[in-house]
Amino acid sequence: MDLDEAYTNERLTDDAHRTRRPQSPSFSDMAATAKRQKRTASDAEEVGTYGEPSNTSINSSNDNIVGNDSEDDEEDDDQFEEVAESCPQTAYDSDDSLPELGTVELTIGDAAAASVFAPRTKKKRRAAVTKRARMVRRCHHMADLVCQVAAARILNQICRADEIVARCLSLVSPFAMARIAEHLVPGRLVIRREWASSDLHYFLSSYQGLKIKTRRNRRAATEQSGTIIGGDGNGRSVLQGFALFLESRVATQPWHRPMLLTSMLRGLLFDARLCVGLAPAPLKITVQESADVEKRLAAVDIRLVPGTLAAYDSDNDNDNDNSNDSSAGQSSPGKKSPAQTRADDNGVPQYWCEVFDQVSERWMVVNAYTGTVERATQIANPGKGTGCVYPYVVALDGDGYMRDITRRYTKDFVNTTMRQRLESVNAATDAHARVWWAQWIAQWENPDACDRDEKEEAEMERSALRSTMPKRISDFANNPYYVLARNLSQNEVIHPPEPVVGTVRGESVYLRENVKTLRTRMVWMREGREVRPGATPIKTVKQRAVTARAKLAVDAEVAAGRPPPVAELFGEWQTQPFRPPPVADGRVPRNEYGRVDLFCASMLPEGAAHVRDAEAKAVCRDLDIDAADAVVGFEFRRGTSTPILAGVVIPMDSLAVVMDAVAERRTAAQDKLLRAVELRAIKRWRRLLVALRVREEVDASFATRSARDDGAVVSFPKP
Repeated sequence: MDLDEAYTNERLTDDAHRTRRPQSPSFSDMAATAKRQKRTASDAEEVGTYGEPSNTSINSSNDNIVGNDSEDDEEDDDQFEEVAESCPQTAYDSDDSLPELGTVELTIGDAAAASVFAPRTKKKRRAAVTKRARMVRRCHHMADLVCQVAAARILNQICRADEIVARCLSLVSPFAMARIAEHLVPGRLVIRREWASSDLHYFLSSYQGLKIKTRRNRRAATEQSGTIIGGDGNGRSVLQGFALFLESRVATQPWHRPMLLTSMLRGLLFDARLCVGLAPAPLKITVQESADVEKRLAAVDIRLVPGTLAAYDSDNDNDNDNSNDSSAGQSSPGKKSPAQTRADDNGVPQYWCEVFDQVSERWMVVNAYTGTVERATQIANPGKGTGCVYPYVVALDGDGYMRDITRRYTKDFVNTTMRQRLESVNAATDAHARVWWAQWIAQWENPDACDRDEKEEAEMERSALRSTMPKRISDFANNPYYVLARNLSQNEVIHPPEPVVGTVRGESVYLRENVKTLRTRMVWMREGREVRPGATPIKTVKQRAVTARAKLAVDAEVAAGRPPPVAELFGEWQTQPFRPPPVADGRVPRNEYGRVDLFCASMLPEGAAHVRDAEAKAVCRDLDIDAADAVVGFEFRRGTSTPILAGVVIPMDSLAVVMDAVAERRTAAQDKLLRAVELRAIKRWRRLLVALRVREEVDASFATRSARDDGAVVSFPKP
């Protein structure tokens, strides 16, 4: 192929390339066109193609540019690209004028690239319940419990008063009084066992005949407790209000009828107790309530300690806040809790009575509003549910003692009622709140529990054990009776693995009592047990580095490319009590550090004695008796583990000698201390006498003669 053919192909390629160009001109195309027009006009002026040079304007168009056959135009064809004919024509007033380009819009990159450089909007975090708000709600829950229990104790104290009991007995019909009096045991004032139940039903029939009017007055549990403790707002206390009820027989408060029935039964020598359903603030808190708590806490600036009854003052709210709004930390006056609302909707009373049946040795539930004997689960929840509408139910007897009987009033305590109580709080979150109620209510229980109390406790425990298995996997986390393998922690295992009591979505369900805790060799040693030789570890987990030395060792293993050290976990069934070597030839066996591990009493070597006195080690050193420091534990501080030493371990044969020497040493130390005190006192007395003598000599030397002759006492001002 010759040069002409190659040149022709190159021109055809360029023409095809120009043909594929977009029709709309760009900024570079328009600038190139203007430059070519200017150069064409200057060439025409020099050559005379368009006649003599003049100031006549030249109307150039794209047709003139394309049809120009001069050599300059051919060179321009190689350097510039043609513009489509749709480009508007431009007139020039002079050679130096430039075309009017108008507004030019430049776009750099695409939309995706522009979004990268655009300022990013911060994503709005999803609102959630804060940890502090949950703590405030738990404190509110506990505070409500304290107030409602205090109110219940006030009501029970009134029912125990002799004057109140006498006034209540005056309302009992004479026929009921006469019949019950016939069945009393002479000299004991106790109803015979065989007549107790029949006399109770006869009395209840006469109780139903009392004409007592009731004014409908439903109040929240918090407002009721405030009325009982602080009065009803009309200047009357709860005692005065109850006395007014006995005179008018118009019940204006929900506790009037139960108090009347309880006082009557106790006056008739029945063993009756007042039962109260407690409805504190719910533990569950919403996001809106959490936000209100945080806003109020920010204005008050207090510190909340887990497990304390801390709350904040609602008077310090912002002026912009609505005073009628309720928050999670302090509910508005008169606002009912969900439990109280359910009780009112289902017609469940908050106060009722229980009478002990001597024949069946069980407590019978008596509805004070209807005067009938009902089942425990019927009075607490007459609906279709299996739980009690009140999270807490307490019973107060005639001696003023109180106990929690909630489990008697629910068919499924674990899966229903317990979710509303403090026992449902996660132990890892707040261990104190989880056990607070049981510890606090224990101080009001009868310390001299009788057989019937133990029988009642066993019955309530069996009722709790009859709780059905949870149907949701999330309910197994805190269930005290059932557990799933997924809920086990790192150091827990199910042993024995049988029985499997059920399955939930293909997962086996085990008994919680079969969950055992695994420990390392060192932890078992601190409990006085050692792993049996040849035992295989149940689990191997990543070793937790507590001290700085252990952390450096782990880092060194990882840097060397070796796997990090692991900890072997063993169960209690793989261990045995630790038996250290006995004392031989007056020498106490020691560990590798020259001490004796004495984490518990069973680890004391046979033939040895533990002396905790601080002077024992020095005495043994003076008497040349073998003694080793006793290590009773470890304390971790600033990344180091320091053993806790408590006395020494010596041979049993030398115990008497060491104790006598310690006593003598202590006596000598006390004598030395007394001698030092005496010497210090003598030294101070000597200094005082010397000072008095010097002052007397100074007074005698500088006193005037007339003063000495007159016998007057001359006093000098103190320096």
